[in-house]
Formats: sequence, C-alpha cells, structure tokens
Amino acid sequence: MLHAVILAGGTGTRLWPESRSAKPKQLLTVRGNQTLIQTAVDRLGDLVPLDRILISTTRELAGRLHESLSFLPRDAFVCEPYPRNTAPCIGLAAVLLLRRDPEATMIVMPADHIIEPPERFRHALRVASTLVAEDPDRLLTFGIVPSYPSPSFGYLQRGQAILSRVLVDFENAPRIFRVVGFREKPSPETAQEYVASDNFLWNSGIFVWRADTILQALRKYRPNVYERLQCIAAAADSPQFPEILEHQFQAIEKISIDYAVMEKADNVLLIEADFLWDDVGGWRAMERLHPRDSHDNTIAANKTVLIEASGNIVRCRDPSHLIAVFGTHDLVVVVTPDATLVADKRREEDIRKILAELEKLGWKEYL
Repeated sequence: MLHAVILAGGTGTRLWPESRSAKPKQLLTVRGNQTLIQTAVDRLGDLVPLDRILISTTRELAGRLHESLSFLPRDAFVCEPYPRNTAPCIGLAAVLLLRRDPEATMIVMPADHIIEPPERFRHALRVASTLVAEDPDRLLTFGIVPSYPSPSFGYLQRGQAILSRVLVDFENAPRIFRVVGFREKPSPETAQEYVASDNFLWNSGIFVWRADTILQALRKYRPNVYERLQCIAAAADSPQFPEILEHQFQAIEKISIDYAVMEKADNVLLIEADFLWDDVGGWRAMERLHPRDSHDNTIAANKTVLIEASGNIVRCRDPSHLIAVFGTHDLVVVVTPDATLVADKRREEDIRKILAELEKLGWKEYL
C-alpha cells in the first residue's frame, strides 16, 4: 500500500523572525489561510488515506503540529528524540511502517513546499509508485526544471532517459531519467552553468520507494545507521521502546538521505516534474509567491507606504500595523510583535548569523 511520510522537524532559520523554534516555518501561513503543513496534507487528496499518513517531527513540535492537524490521530506523529537529519528520520519512519505493512511504499515529502496544481503532483506520485511496483529496487525522486539559476537549491544531473512499459497506461506521463549525479548548493556562477547546460534539475527532496528498499540501501551504504534502526524496530512493541529509541537515536549518525544513500546508489531515477514547485526556504520566496508592484516590490502586508523604493520585500501579519519604506532598494523587511528584520535580500542565506548572535547574547526568547 501507499503511505506518506511528511518531514516536519526543521526550524526554518532563514525565515526568522516569523519562524522560531516553538513555531517553525511548517506552522506558518505564507499564502492563503492554511499553514504549510496543512497544505502538505491536503495536497495528497484521496491518494493516501489519513490513516496512512505519518508526520515526522520532534517532541517539542508534536503538540503544536497536532493542533494544526487535529484530524490526524496522535500515533500519526513520529517523534525524533534528537535532530539527526533526514536519513535517520526517514529510516525510523520506514521501520515503523514495515510493522504495519510489510510491502509499504513510501512517499517522502517535506512539509514546507508550495506545489501547484495538486492534481498534477498526485499524478506524478501515481507514476512514481507504479514505477516502484514495476521494479521494487528503484529509488524515485523528482527533479524540477529550473526557472532561474538558484544557488539556494541542490541539483540533480540527469542521464539516460528511461522507457517503461507501465507508463503507456498514463496519459501525459512525465519524462523519466536516470540520475548520474547530485550537486549541493552551487555558487551563482556554477548555477548559471547548470541551467545553461539543460542537464540539471533542482533537487526537490521528494522521494518514492519501498520501505524495505530504503532500509536495505541504508544497510549497504550506512550500516551503522541501519543497525541502530534495527535495534529500535526490535523494541517497538516492548515497554522499553521509549528508552531504547532515546538511546539509539542519540547515538545515531547525523546525515542527510542524499549523502547517506542517494549519491551512492545506482538505481536512482528522477521524474521530471510538470508541476510548479517552490521550496519556501527564505524570504525571497515571497517574490515568487506574491505579485510585485510596478517598482518590483513584493508586499505581503495590509498597510504599507513605499516611496522611492524598489525591489523590496515587505511582510507583516498585523493588519493594523503600518510599514513605511522610503529610499531603499533590495531589502527584506519583516515585522513581528517582538522582532523586526531589516536585511539585504540577496544575503538571505546569512540570516542564520543573526540567530547565532542572539544565542551568543543569551536572548533565547527570540530564537
């Protein structure tokens, strides 16, 4: 059966000051009236029933996420005792799913993406799950055709096109390729080269595979991670499970699924996505999600006055708060009840430095 694992344990530091440790970006509303995590669940539609959805998160966030997703049962939330990146949390979800369904196929998707239209996304997921059913050893990911040379995204290098007999049953089936390389966030110059070559796609971080296949891949490429996951799985029905989970997860290697498996495996395929996708990683995403005025300003606020200003991003959730911007260009201005950010929008990656400084000052109430 098809199951969904939604990754919702991140902190979203580049979206400070709205994204905080107690209310990270997956609980933010960036467009419309739904939080990002609510939108992620709704996006699945009738493809995956609610009782086959897992939310992978932290103990600290589980309560807040359950408030936002009150229609899900409490046991839908898988809590990592410690942040250990995506390989251990995906592996934990896999071992738990196999106890419910020995033939489980997993959709793995982050909670903080904007994807439209949702029906095209579901169509692509159906194609992916069909390809996995055809060959259970496959690891499927989704590549996004770049719309600009972003240095903020990872890239997939596509190789040979794949022809599959099962795709003849799909109308408007997307193109399928082998993956021959993963590239981390490049320099702006390298990003330009990737986009010009037409052989690189953005790495969406969305995957489809069988739960037992990804665990066997971890066993092959990261045996230390696999062994600790097996210790957790063996204790799943015992009274000692919380203690064993705590102990094993504290000692498990902190590593992403890309580094642990995807960059080493030779059975990785990518689906060239035909849906619109945005990783809401920083404030510049507002420029892609909201219209701009005649001076290239992006305004996500109720009351603003902008004079001799261009290229700015202005965000405020308080409908009565006035923001006046005069004589400035290419800034991001974000106002919250207890903190205001004013920064060069071209340096959104460096917003993390603010959090490091706040921590050094001991001002944890702002983190």
